[in-house]
Amino acid sequence: MKLNRELENDQASYVTPIYTIDCALGSNPFGSPEISPDLMLEILDEINEYYSFSNLAQLSHLVGKYLGVNSDDLTFTTGSLGGLELIFNKLIDHQQRTMIGIGPQFVEGVSEFQLVGGKYQALNMFEFNCDNDLFGALENTILREKPTLVYIDNPNNPTGRIYDKEHLLSLCHVCEEAGSLLIIDEAYGEFLTDDQSMVKECQHYSYLMVLRTFSKGLGLAGLRLGYIVSSPELTPYLQAAVTIFTPSLPALKIACHVLPNAADFVANNQAKTTTFKRAMMDVLHTYSFNIVPTSEQTPILLVHKQGVDMAEMLRQLGILSCSGQHFKITNPTMDTEYARLRIVGGDRDLHQLSLRLKNSMQAHRCTR
Repeated sequence: MKLNRELENDQASYVTPIYTIDCALGSNPFGSPEISPDLMLEILDEINEYYSFSNLAQLSHLVGKYLGVNSDDLTFTTGSLGGLELIFNKLIDHQQRTMIGIGPQFVEGVSEFQLVGGKYQALNMFEFNCDNDLFGALENTILREKPTLVYIDNPNNPTGRIYDKEHLLSLCHVCEEAGSLLIIDEAYGEFLTDDQSMVKECQHYSYLMVLRTFSKGLGLAGLRLGYIVSSPELTPYLQAAVTIFTPSLPALKIACHVLPNAADFVANNQAKTTTFKRAMMDVLHTYSFNIVPTSEQTPILLVHKQGVDMAEMLRQLGILSCSGQHFKITNPTMDTEYARLRIVGGDRDLHQLSLRLKNSMQAHRCTR
C-alpha cells in the first residue's frame, strides 16, 4: 500500500488522547442518590442555625429503620474516621492505648491512633494460608496481649476482602474475655449483605462497636457524615464524648432525604459493583497482574506485579491509584509493587483502561 509514512511518527495535537481515569479514591464510582431540587432551598433555610434534637432524632430513626438496629444505640460523627478519632481521643483511658489489627488495613485509622500516642501491632494477612489460621493467631495474640482495642476493617481496605462472619463472632467472645473493645469498621458496609454485617450484633456483645459512613456505598462523601452502632453498655459513653453539634444541619437534612430510598440505591450499586469488578479483574488478569484475594462484592482491590512501581506505571497511563507504600505502617511488606484500585463506574472508562494496558504491554514488548 502506498501510504504516507510520515503519519507513523508522532503528530502534535492540542488535545491529548489520554484523560485521567480516577481509581484512587474510595468514593462511589456510580455517583450519589437523586436529591429533589425542592430540597436545595430547604437546605439553605436555617443555614444560620445548628440543629435541634428533633433533627437528630429523625436521622436516628431513619438510620435505625434502614439498618434494622436500635436507633438509641447510634452516635453520629464526621465520617467513619471521625468515629475512630472519637474512640481514640475520648472513649478509652489515655493511659491504656494499645491496638491490634490485621494488616494491611485502613491507614488513617492507624496513623490517627499513633498520633495520640497509641501503640499498634498487626498480623500480616499474607503470612497465613487461610482465614482459620489468621483468626486463630489473632485470637491467641489478643488473649496474650490483652490490648485496649482490636481494629478490623470489614470489608478490608485495601484488598476489598470480606471476612467470614463466624470469625468475627468468635472474635467478639475473645475480646470480651480479654477485656478488649472490638471495632469493626464497615466503611464499605453497603457492599455487605445483611448476613455479613455486624451492626445487629451490637445488641448481643457489650464490647462491640461498628463504624458506618454515608461516604462510600451511599455516595455522599461530601456530607462528612458517619456513625457508630454500639452496644447499650457503650452507647452512653460515646454519646457523652461526641462533639456538640455534630453533624451539621445541612448534612442531617440531606441524609434524612435520601434514607427512605437508600435500600434501592444501594441494591442497584451492588449489582453494578459486581459487574464492573469482575470485568476489571478479567482485564487485569489478561495483562498478567496479580490480584490479592478479594470479594467481587466490593469496589476496591489490591494489585501486584513484581519489579514494577505499580502506581507510577498506572499514572503514566493516566490511571490514578493508591500506592501500596501508603499502607506500609499497617504491613511492612507493602511497597510500590502494590497498588489499590477502585473500580471504574462506566463502560467508557473500562474500555479505556483495557486499551491503555494493552498498548502499554505491546510497547513494553517492542522495547525488549
